[in-house]
This record gives sequence, C-alpha cells and structure tokens, in this order.
Amino acid sequence: MTSAKASVHFRSLGCPKNRVDSEVMLGSLALSGYALAERLDDADVVVINTCSFIESARQESVDAILEVAELRETGRLRALVVAGCLPQRYGGELAKELPEVDAFVGTGEFQRIAEILDGALGGRRGGVYVEAGRTYLYGERDPRLLVGPGHSAYLKIAEGCDRVCAFCAIPGIRGRFQSRSLESLVAEARQLGAAGVRELNLVAQDSTSWGKDLPAAGAGRPRLDQLLRALDAVEELDWVRLLYVYPSAVTDELIAALAEGRRVLPYVDVPLQHASDAMLRAMKRGTTADRQQRLVERLRAAIPGVALRTTFIVGFPGETDADFDALCEFVREVRFDRVGVFRYSDEDGTAARELPGKVSQRVARERHRRMLALLRDLQAEQLAGLVGQEVDVLVDAGGRDRAVARMWSQAPDIDGNVLLRGGAATGERLRARITGVRGADLDAARADAPVRRAKSAS
Repeated sequence: MTSAKASVHFRSLGCPKNRVDSEVMLGSLALSGYALAERLDDADVVVINTCSFIESARQESVDAILEVAELRETGRLRALVVAGCLPQRYGGELAKELPEVDAFVGTGEFQRIAEILDGALGGRRGGVYVEAGRTYLYGERDPRLLVGPGHSAYLKIAEGCDRVCAFCAIPGIRGRFQSRSLESLVAEARQLGAAGVRELNLVAQDSTSWGKDLPAAGAGRPRLDQLLRALDAVEELDWVRLLYVYPSAVTDELIAALAEGRRVLPYVDVPLQHASDAMLRAMKRGTTADRQQRLVERLRAAIPGVALRTTFIVGFPGETDADFDALCEFVREVRFDRVGVFRYSDEDGTAARELPGKVSQRVARERHRRMLALLRDLQAEQLAGLVGQEVDVLVDAGGRDRAVARMWSQAPDIDGNVLLRGGAATGERLRARITGVRGADLDAARADAPVRRAKSAS
C-alpha cells in the first residue's frame, strides 16, 4: 500500500462559499495522495483558507496564520499554505511580511493546490500564485470532500459579482460573475443526495444573477427560478435553501418557485443593508426604502409562513442619527425572523473608502450595540411564540440523551439551533415539541418517531 505524501490539516475561515472552496481543495489533495488530518497536532502541513471581506475577518485570518506560523518556524510543520481571499488581495505584501509561509494561493488557483503543495514540500518557498480578477469555478466533476456532518452541504451556484455596492470589496477579490450551468448543478445535487446529503444550501455572492451569463436557449437565458424548480425535483434531497438574494432582482417567477416548492424551502435570505434612502443611495444599492418595504410585503403575501433573513450595516459614511433611527423603525415594523448586523469598515478598492462624513468608531459601536439589543428583544418575542408548537427538525449533532437540531427556518451556523432532549441520530429528521427559549436557540423535546421523508417544507 502506497504511503501518503503528507498529512494535511485545513482551517477554513469566513463564509460558506469559502467552505466549498476548502472542500474542493481537500478533494483534490486526497485524490493526489495526501492524507487528511482532522487535528492540527496530527498534521505535517496546514492550509489556511482565509477571508478578507471586512476588517474583523481579515484580522481573524492574520491571527490564524501567525498562530500556525510559529509551528512552521520551529520545524514542527513541513509546510504552511495560505489560500483564499487574503492572498488574492495582498499576496505580494504577505509574502514579504510572512516568510514562514511556503505558498500563497489566490482564488483562481484552487485547482492547483496539490501541485503547489508538492512544490512547497520539495523546497519551493514563498510562492505567490495569484491571477488578478479571477476565481476558479468548480464543476460537478471536480473532486470534493465534504466537511462536517454528511447530511447537509452547500452548493455554490456561481462565483464573483458584477454589482457596484460602495462598501463591498468582493468584485475586486472574486472577479466577474460566473454561473455554473443548470446541468452541472443538478448533477452535483444528485451526487450529493446519493452520498447522503438531505439538506442543500445554495450560495453565491449574488444568487439572483445566476444564469445571466449563460447561453440563451429557447425562451432565453436560464433563470434562478428554473434552477430552483429543477433542484426541487431531486428526490434524494429533503430541504433546498436559497441564500444571498439581491433585493432589486427578486422576480415574480422567483417568488412563485419559493412558494410552490416541495423541497425548496420558503426561506428568503435577502441582505438589505439599510432602510434610509440616503444610505441606500450612498451604498449604491439600486433601490429605495419604499421598494424594500414593498418587497417584504410581496414575499409575505405570496409565500405563507415565509422565513425572512437579512443583514444591515451601521456606521456607514454619512449615516446620521435620523438614518439610524429610520433603520431601527424599519426593523421594528418588519420583524424579520433573523437579522445580522455589521459595523462598517473601510475596505481597499471600494467607493465608500473615499466618501466624506466618516462615522466615529465610538458612534458606530454604540449604534451596533443598540441594534443588537433591539434585535435580541424582537427575537425573544418571536421565539416565545413557538413554545408549545410541534415542528419538523433535522439533527446536526446526535446523541443518546440530547441532540442539536434545526428547523427548516434555521440555516446552518447563522440562525440558531433546537436543543433536543430525548436523543437522536445525526442526520435524522423527526418531530419535536418546543418547550422554551434559550437566547437565539430553542429548547425542545422529542415528540414522536422519526419523520418520514417529506415532500414539503412544513
């Protein structure tokens, strides 16, 4: 039996799209004769897949690199590779500042990870492998090794972004928008379903642009609603959840596909970013507060029981007390099911970096604190309304006496959990009775036998 070239440990930071990139690199390495180490202590080589979307993510990436670089410097590791968005933005600078790192791999070179690692182990150090303005778009034939429980996975439907949002560095990092074909996506969904995946979460920088760059055929270019209906027919799956919907691009056809799905969930993740017209103009979002209000009304009227998730930015340049108050009032009125809120940070290469009227860090932190407090109060009221109800849950972490699960309205990692008494197996679907609220999570007791494979999101 041939021995492995080396054992590799991965650290994947940032968003689910990064996680997919890591899984594709892991698959390539495994196919090329590398062993995979779940623990850092068992690894000869470490690959850190970084994020640099905002300042806090950048700092998390740098801290992770420095922590592992100490092991490389002492000879404990044979190689350290830094991949992803951070080297894509700052590869040359990082190579000068971090001589302990053997290779820097940009977003356009993920498919070469095994070749690059071979070179690093052969003594080639400090290599910067970055192609400006490009990200590798994987397909259904690329090897991919899922991370975490095998019942839930992400499906990257596109890469890059052509939007011009003033605060966002993603177009400069990930490049122009690229869609995967419908056939490729359905084929991968079937592969994942056959491997035991029950829940599929669709991700992209801008999911609603899917298809705009694909060849036209028949009635025109493929549309996102058509992709959802095709995935809805994949019998191996139970739940299909759409993430990263751009608000001004939501069509009636898309709403209908979300409303009529058997496996496609009535879940809409639509980052709105603000609710003040002045801020939306400054952010170059291409919409108004009134249009966003009407979008929410359309979604709730057409999709009974829809779960709405959004994100907002506070402290954007020029944000006044009145702008922030308008955002708070909008949040109180709409009562989203889940909300993420971020403090603005200046990012290289963005239009917002050059804007006047910078909000002080003190004011931005205070607005962030106030918004989080408001959201906690609103969420506590909403979750309390679920106590006593029986719901369908999917178990993420099983156990004999206790388990961690989620309802269909809870996306992985961001929407809280259902803390289940009674025990269950990982990947099992069952009915649970909600018994209490614990912060962003829900307490529950097992209500009956495992749920049969359902054809709806109820």
